[in-house]
Amino acid sequence: MRRIAVALILSCSLVVQAECARPKNASPRGVAGQSDEARLAYLSKLLEEESGRARTWTLAWGAGYGLLGVAQLALMPLFPREEQPDWYWGAAGTGVGLAFTLLGKPEVLEGGPLFASRARAATPEDTCAIIAEGERMLEAGAENEESSFKWYLHVGNVLFNVGLGLVLGLGYGHWQGAIINAIVGSAIGEANILTSPAHLIPGWKRYRQGEAPSPVSFFVVPTAGPGLGVLMRF
Repeated sequence: MRRIAVALILSCSLVVQAECARPKNASPRGVAGQSDEARLAYLSKLLEEESGRARTWTLAWGAGYGLLGVAQLALMPLFPREEQPDWYWGAAGTGVGLAFTLLGKPEVLEGGPLFASRARAATPEDTCAIIAEGERMLEAGAENEESSFKWYLHVGNVLFNVGLGLVLGLGYGHWQGAIINAIVGSAIGEANILTSPAHLIPGWKRYRQGEAPSPVSFFVVPTAGPGLGVLMRF
């Protein structure tokens, strides 16, 4: 009888230990209302997958901006001296886009795989701490992704490229080049913003509240060759 009582006490203590704290105002319908094992698996998968998307986005746009800037500087000597400002000011704008892409790397890019590795090696003693860290990373990542679509970033992008255009127009009298640079630069900047990873936003809502329909959006992006393409994100 004593052995049965001890076994029941140990069993109850393990159950209590496995019940990690839930996020504030979390709904029982969300992933946060499920078992600790399910929560840890969800956080690990979502953060690791978003890390891959962030890495792809960063490398693709970093390489694109880098190649575009090199091409602009390489082509510049082929044109008359009076036309060269159009090219080096365009390259300067490309450099700003490159810096924006490389310096604004989200935490999940490096942190996602590290968290997934910790989650796979989790023990009963550190499960709750790892879940809490994953929730913090997911919430912060979702807020960061939401902020990357704020209206002021779009306005800033357009104003920056219009400013470069005014430098060419007012400073050199190259109004045709000014218009081309402003339009193309703004379009590329918008594509950069709109294609940034955003899966942590619905992922955090699902974790706290339950299933939510994924928003579907369409937007135009420049293709590798001449022309434009339509990108669907859901």
